[in-house]
Formats: sequence, structure tokens, C-alpha cells
Amino acid sequence: MQEIPLNKVIGSAAPDAKAADFDPLFLPVNRRLRDRWTRIYTAMVEGDELPPIDVYKLDDYYYVIDGHHRVSVARSLGRDMISARVIEVRTRAPVGPGADAAALLRAAEYSTFLDCTQLHRLRPEARLECSRLGRYDEIFKHILGHRYFLGLEKSREVSVAEAAASWYDNVYTPVAKVIRKHRVLEQMPGWTEADLYVEITRRWLQLSEEGEPSGPDLAVHSLLDDEARGWWQRRRLLRLDHDG
Repeated sequence: MQEIPLNKVIGSAAPDAKAADFDPLFLPVNRRLRDRWTRIYTAMVEGDELPPIDVYKLDDYYYVIDGHHRVSVARSLGRDMISARVIEVRTRAPVGPGADAAALLRAAEYSTFLDCTQLHRLRPEARLECSRLGRYDEIFKHILGHRYFLGLEKSREVSVAEAAASWYDNVYTPVAKVIRKHRVLEQMPGWTEADLYVEITRRWLQLSEEGEPSGPDLAVHSLLDDEARGWWQRRRLLRLDHDG
């Protein structure tokens, strides 16, 4: 938690759809944001206490994870500083206003993930590339959970590296085979196999918790069904917009 200078907030680390709601100066570009922007503006002017924004820090610059509206309003009010929760990321790559922040952050996340798991040494064939920020943290939690149960099974302490290798062989690879069997990557452009692993295991757990039949195949069907419904809905909205 710290106060950070607003002139050093130069980009977004949010998903593309959210980042696209604001221009490079954090001015809203979508009318549907007007009501929320106005509410935050009123709250700031009246001195209400707002939660800190969440940012990544790369070199001397900040990229917003959550809090785009608050940054936009604070800038419009001419403020110099804003309260933030800062996650500092170290990278050897040059950083500047023109840098691809998301790509640098993904590379830094992957580097940290490999340092922790040593998966690149133990399973050189593993290529866990994620297109979305935060996915490596989710995968690492899976490995830690696998480590716990592996330790119980072996009645001894299991290292993170050993657990990562076992997780790759016994958890990730079977799910990856299901992804390839159903050719999910061909049906969901922009996703990687590691992205799909995270989403499929999440849906698998959700189905199980709801008392529904579960498993990787059923989770894949759930994901593809939702993707198909989303495609038709987007097509319908485009047609309505065009007709209007």
C-alpha cells in the first residue's frame, strides 16, 4: 500500500475488453461508463474514502489491474497522487510508455513460475504459455494443492519442484489430452492450452460442487457451449446495431 504519482500510471494490465473502455489518457470511450464515472467523481469531490487501486509496477511505471475509473476521475480533478496496492515486477526488458505491458508482465510471471517450480528443467517439453495475467498464480496454487496430497501419499515432505513434475504428469497432461481430443484450441482462438487448463479445471470443480456430473470432458462441453452462446449473442447484437 502506497501513494503513487498519477503521471507514472501509463497503461492497463486488465483484460482487453476492460482496457478498451479507456483511451491512453484514461478517459472513458464508452457511454455506458458514464454513470459509474459520475458516481466516482461525486464521491471523490465530496471526500468519500475510496478503496485503493491495484497496479503492477514495472521499472518506474505503473499499469492498472483494477481501478481504471478512479484513475480517470483523479486525473480529471488534477490530482497528483492516488492510493494503490502495488505489485512490483522485475524484468530485464526495457520498459517505457510504448512498451507492451501485458506481454512484459506475462513474461515476468512465467519467469517467476519457472523459478519456483523448476518445471523447465524437470519437464523440458512443458510449454505452459498463458495469454492472461494471473493464470500462473492459479496454476501454482494447483501445484501447491497437489504437493499437499502427494506428501500425504508418500508420508514425507515433498519439494515444490517434485510436486510440479508430478502435477504436470498426472494432472495437467490428462486435461491437455482432453483439450486436444476435442480440438478446443481450434474453436477458441486467442486461448492457449494452459489458459484452457485453468478454465476447464475451474468448471470441473464448479460442476462437482453443484452436484452435477463432472469430469474434464463435461467441463470442456460446458465451456464450448458457453462460447457458442456468446458467439450467437455477439452476432445478434452486431446485427441489431447494424439494423439500427
